Amino acid sequence: MSKIKVGIVGAGFVSHIHLTAYRENREYFEVVGVCAAHIENAEKLARRYGIEKVFEDFERLASSKDIDVVDVCVPTNVHDQVILAACKNGKHIICEKPLTGYFGEDEPNVEKVGEICKEHMYKKLLEKLEKIDEAVKSSGIKFMYAENFVYAPAVNKAKRLISASNAPIMELRAEESHSGSHATYSRKWRTAGGGSLLRMGSHPIGAVIHLKHFEGKLRYGKPIHVKSVFAEVGQLTKLESVRNFGKPCMVTDWFDVEDWSCAVLTFEDGSKAIVMSNDISLGGVKNLLQINTANGMIYCNMTPNNMMVAYTPNPDTWKDEYIAEKIETKAGWTFPSPDEDWVRGYPQEMRDFALCLLEGKEPESDFELAKETVKVIYAAYLSAEKGVRVDLL
Repeated sequence: MSKIKVGIVGAGFVSHIHLTAYRENREYFEVVGVCAAHIENAEKLARRYGIEKVFEDFERLASSKDIDVVDVCVPTNVHDQVILAACKNGKHIICEKPLTGYFGEDEPNVEKVGEICKEHMYKKLLEKLEKIDEAVKSSGIKFMYAENFVYAPAVNKAKRLISASNAPIMELRAEESHSGSHATYSRKWRTAGGGSLLRMGSHPIGAVIHLKHFEGKLRYGKPIHVKSVFAEVGQLTKLESVRNFGKPCMVTDWFDVEDWSCAVLTFEDGSKAIVMSNDISLGGVKNLLQINTANGMIYCNMTPNNMMVAYTPNPDTWKDEYIAEKIETKAGWTFPSPDEDWVRGYPQEMRDFALCLLEGKEPESDFELAKETVKVIYAAYLSAEKGVRVDLL
């Protein structure tokens, strides 16, 4: 079988996760090229993973005859350019979350983009989505949205339980939180497109939307979409009491983005979802999903979970052995993850994408999910600014 030739754009944190997932699916994929904003980072990644070719920029990577799929692993403010270049060259796309955002492109002299009117942001986002939608559909390529929550084993088992029970989903509760991103681009709206609501909230929001799409297809033959959203956001590390505390144990150097968010989604059938995302949660990444149906309750504790627990009074006991993402110390009780990538669905995600390309099936996590997720998030920003419920356009 001819392998799918992948070109990765970006050499940061998520590119390593994707490369590990490709290795788990080596019978399907071969990563043949990489590029990054700083070529030395691309060269370093290529040496580490044995990637044959380093491209000077994403335009050259996307136009290469040796590439079948462009994997978008760059900061969100570059997504549009890479996606449009891939479409122009007829290359399939794997795109990390979130799909896109507003980055103050039309306001180059504004230092704090996060203070721009959210109604303006929402309008510009919708225009951008329309442009990307046209490019993707006219090119005839497959767009695979890398939302790993969709592929997490716990979420897939939950879908089987929902299907078996045939019970309606009344309420969903979901969260991704930790103590702050290590990535410098995340500090500013101009490069990140938002704070915790966009950067982390895209995971749980994507998951609850996917589950209602899934339920709708089972029950009515078509997805159940989000009708409206009500939200609050905050900059809790900027509170005077926190600033005067001394040295908090989480990231505090946010420039113009939120570090806390909560959104309430109302779906077309009247069901609800509550989604929380924040950068003030200690103890490692929380990837959680709760599903309340008419005859059951399902908890998906992706991370942390009690598959394995460990204790040591000394933070150096486990040396360099990995415990869990974003954990502040290895001392005390911890929840070591035997295979964190598998628990969070990354290898399964790439296998699904391979089957999409080889067998012509549609991805479980698709372009429509990518669009609806980011529309909900920016409607949530508008809601938080105005203090009102916002209907999706």
